[in-house]
Amino acid sequence: MSVPKGERGKSGMEFVHTADIIERRAMEVCKNWPKRYMFIITQRTIQLASELYECVQKANAIIPKTEAERTQRVILLERAMGANYAFSQKIERAFSLFPLCTPKKSPEEESEKSFHILQEFMEYCKTEDDALRGNLTFTRKMELGKPPPDDN
Repeated sequence: MSVPKGERGKSGMEFVHTADIIERRAMEVCKNWPKRYMFIITQRTIQLASELYECVQKANAIIPKTEAERTQRVILLERAMGANYAFSQKIERAFSLFPLCTPKKSPEEESEKSFHILQEFMEYCKTEDDALRGNLTFTRKMELGKPPPDDN
């Protein structure tokens, strides 16, 4: 049975979904960036978004039963946090150098659209950071050998 949208809460695994959105959206946006920045900013921005998503996927696959598994999950979550932070810095750098969108009819439209894209990414990165921090705290405190509690 599904829960009405207005009654849904935040899931502890929201960080996986948000990382997926960041990676997909980065691929959409970066393909429109000027070609002269391909090797300077564009590729690294996409790599960071992909690294973020890959780290959360791997961390999510680990249900710690031993201290070594917990440590591995913590390392992956910390790496994801680093990639998230570096990604947000790259987006801000790109915004300072060129429009983040395809050229519009007027410079005002282009500037407004670019700023909207920057805000969108910053909101996703903040949401991701909060979710990763919460999951990291939970992982460090969880009892080994027990599955995580069901949110239902």
